[in-house]
Amino acid sequence: MTPPTKKAEAAAAAPKPRAKAGLSADEMGKQQREISVSEFFTKNRHLLGFDNPRKALLTAVKEAVDNALDASEEAGLLPEIVVKLEAVGEGPTPPPASQATRFRVTVIDYGPGIVRQQVPRIFAKLLYGSKFHRLRMSRGQQGIGISAAGMYGQLTTGKPVRIISRTGQHVPAHYFEVQIDTKKNEPRILEKKEIDWESHRGTQVSIELEGRYQKGR
Repeated sequence: MTPPTKKAEAAAAAPKPRAKAGLSADEMGKQQREISVSEFFTKNRHLLGFDNPRKALLTAVKEAVDNALDASEEAGLLPEIVVKLEAVGEGPTPPPASQATRFRVTVIDYGPGIVRQQVPRIFAKLLYGSKFHRLRMSRGQQGIGISAAGMYGQLTTGKPVRIISRTGQHVPAHYFEVQIDTKKNEPRILEKKEIDWESHRGTQVSIELEGRYQKGR
């Protein structure tokens, strides 16, 4: 019979089963799935105000106007804003607003304008903040604002956001057509050029989107 002390020594010397190794940070990182901007937007439209066509149209107008008001307020200027809402159809003659399913929202402000380098990021990058448009706007929806309206238009019509901006009378106006790269959340510039624009200062943004117009009672 083996003495108790010998048994204990033998048990201590015997190889122990290896504990199952946990995943390293790198391995866990590989298993995590990156959610694209478009996927997040589609799943959370109801949080951003784009859950149905009627509400989406109202939200897009509100975001564009809020964007213009914020820019003028930050520059210490009295806001002067023009809002245009146009029904868009397949043929040369647009349908009545009450029957249309696609609209073009255009908002023009005569505020400080936006420097050329900032335009694509402000209008085609979600959660982008700058000295002109803060990450959390004083009025904007969820801090996402105008770029979310452009994203909705892009997902529902495939059309880019069109922007004209000018920062002063003695500098040229810049025209952009931009979309969001939905995988990288970065702006894609489809077109940019200098143009003649009657306004000496300000910004114009146009978004084509699916919507429904309903008069108030």
